[in-house]
Amino acid sequence: MRLRHHARTQLAIALIRRGMRTSLVARISGLRPAVLRELHYEIHGCKPLPGQLPSTATLLGTARRQANASLFTGLYRAFGGAAVQRCIDIEALLTGHRLYLEQMAGLTGSDTLGPPLDINQGWVIARDLTTGLVLFRTCEPCAIPYVAGAFSRRSVDCPICALKVSRTGRDRKDDAPTEPLASSAAKQGKPNRDAKTHS
Repeated sequence: MRLRHHARTQLAIALIRRGMRTSLVARISGLRPAVLRELHYEIHGCKPLPGQLPSTATLLGTARRQANASLFTGLYRAFGGAAVQRCIDIEALLTGHRLYLEQMAGLTGSDTLGPPLDINQGWVIARDLTTGLVLFRTCEPCAIPYVAGAFSRRSVDCPICALKVSRTGRDRKDDAPTEPLASSAAKQGKPNRDAKTHS
C-alpha cells in the first residue's frame, strides 16, 4: 500500500514539474487536490493557476498548428504503440513530449511550427485520440502521417503539404526579379538621367 502511494506521489511530482494542471494530475494519480496544491507550491513556489483546457478544434485549427500537433502525436504513438488509441499511456506521453520539445527547440529559429505544445495540450490530444475526436491519417502524395479532427473541415488536408505550398509561394515572391532602374523610371514617366540629350 505504501509503495503504491509512493509511486503515485512520484508520478504526480513528475507531472507537476512538467507543468500539468493539478486537476489533471488528480485524475491521473488519484491523489487529493489539497495534496497536489501543496506539491505544486513546493515545486514552483506559487499556487496553481485555474483555467479551462483547450479544445482540439483550437489545437488543430490551422495547418501550422496541425503540423505541430502531428509531430508531438507521432512521437507519442512511437513510444505508446497502437494502444494509445484505446487509452492514455502516461509514460509514453511524458517521453514523447520531452523528445517533442527537443525537436521543437531545433525549429525555434525559423518559427516553422509556432510555439510548442505544453503537456496539458498534449494530454488533450492524447485523450481525444482515445475517443475518436482526433484521427491518424496518412497523406497519399507525401506519405507522411498526420493527425486531424474527426469533424474538422481540415480532416482531409495534409498540413505538411499545405505548409510546403505556402512556403513555396513566399519563396517565389521573395525571389521575384526586380525591375531595372531605367525601365522603372520610364514606366513612371520620369526622365532617365543617364540618357543623352540632343539639341
